Amino acid sequence: MEGEYLPGNVRERIQELLHERKITQAQLAERIGSTESAVSRFISGKTDKISAEHIIRIARAFNVSTDFLLGVVNVPDRKNYDVEELGLSVQAARNLYTGRVNAEIVNRLLESPRFAEVTYMIEQYFNDTLAEGFAAQNQMYASISALLRRDVKTDAAVQAARDANRQRVPVYQADLTMIQNSFMAALKEVKRELGNDLTAAQKLTKEVTQQMYVSLTKGGDVQKAQVTPELFASAVTQSVAGMEGAQPEALEKLGKALAEFAQATMDYAKEKQDAEQ
Repeated sequence: MEGEYLPGNVRERIQELLHERKITQAQLAERIGSTESAVSRFISGKTDKISAEHIIRIARAFNVSTDFLLGVVNVPDRKNYDVEELGLSVQAARNLYTGRVNAEIVNRLLESPRFAEVTYMIEQYFNDTLAEGFAAQNQMYASISALLRRDVKTDAAVQAARDANRQRVPVYQADLTMIQNSFMAALKEVKRELGNDLTAAQKLTKEVTQQMYVSLTKGGDVQKAQVTPELFASAVTQSVAGMEGAQPEALEKLGKALAEFAQATMDYAKEKQDAEQ
C-alpha cells in the first residue's frame, strides 16, 4: 500500500506521479491515447480542459483511484477495478457477487504471500513444468533397467535393474505434495489471523481443568481424594461463571443437572462393582 500524499489538485497530482514513476509526458500521452502537446498544455496550466474519460485513463495508467487524482483523497490505492482488469472470468465475478463463494476467505487468501506462492506452484503443475523433469528421469531409469536386463545376464544386473526401476516416481507427486503443504500452511496462517486457533482453546481448557482439580482436592489427600457430585458441579459452574452472558439462574440449573448426572454415574459404577464381587 502506498503512503499518504499532501493535498493537491489534479494537475499537481499528475506532476507528482510523473516525477515519482519517472514517466515522461510523451509516454503518458501514448498510454492514454492523447497527444504530448495536449498533456503538456494541461500540466503547464495553459488550459483547464480535460475530459472525464482522460481522467479515468490517467488513473489507470498510474494505477491509482480517480478520487486520488482529483484530490478528493490523499491515498492513491484503488478500490474499484473492472473485471477484465483483474483477469476474472464472468462466472468467477458472478460467484463473488452472488455470494456463492465466501468473499472474506478469498480476500484473506489473496492477501497471503504464501498463497501467492501456491498459485505459482499450481501454474507449474498445470504447465507440467516440474512433471516434465520427473518424466524424463523416469524414462532414464526405465532405459537403464531395460539395458541391464537385456545385455547383462547376471544376478547382480537383475538386481540393479530392479533397483533402477524402483527409482521411478509418479510424475505429479512432487507437484501435488508441494501444493498441498504450502496451501495448508497458508490456511493455518489465515486461521491464526482470524483468531480461531484451537491450540489456544485447548490450552485454556487444560488450565481450567487443572484449576478445577486443585480446587476439588485442596486440603485433602490427593491420593484418596473424595469428590462429591456437588463439588464437581460447583467446580464446573464456577469455571464458567465469569464468562460473558453467564446468567445465575442458568448456572444454578446447570449445576443441578451436573450433580444429578455425576451421582447417577457414581451409582452405576458402584452397582457394577458390587455385581462383579
